[in-house]
Amino acid sequence: MLAALFVILTVGVAALLHAVTGWSTRAAARKLRNPVPASTEVIAAGMQTYRQHCQKCHGENGDGKGAKAAELSVAPGDFTDVGKMRDLTDGELFWEITKGRRPMPAFADKLSDQERWQVVDFIRTFAAPAGNGTSSQP
Repeated sequence: MLAALFVILTVGVAALLHAVTGWSTRAAARKLRNPVPASTEVIAAGMQTYRQHCQKCHGENGDGKGAKAAELSVAPGDFTDVGKMRDLTDGELFWEITKGRRPMPAFADKLSDQERWQVVDFIRTFAAPAGNGTSSQP
């Protein structure tokens, strides 16, 4: 009985520490500034990386309706949702790409920092207002 209580308490403390650490990391990510200014070349590079690593789940149009989306336990993010995208900072998007979240893999070891920031710049084009000079098809 005492051993079971100890296990429950240990698991609870570990879960609490994980949650608190995750939130503080997320708060720090929110403040990250994108060091890669969006340009035609940067967006084109981000588009190539997106097509290779993200499109199968997030979709060609960034709407979360990629070919593999139906197979996933959690729906992929919809980058065309202007309200949601307005609330996310570039730093948060970079953090999500870097760390992943099931079923999305982490890309910290698959893509360089530069490539991940380029993907952030490209993802932003899906929710960009029409006529602002930024297009998802550079």
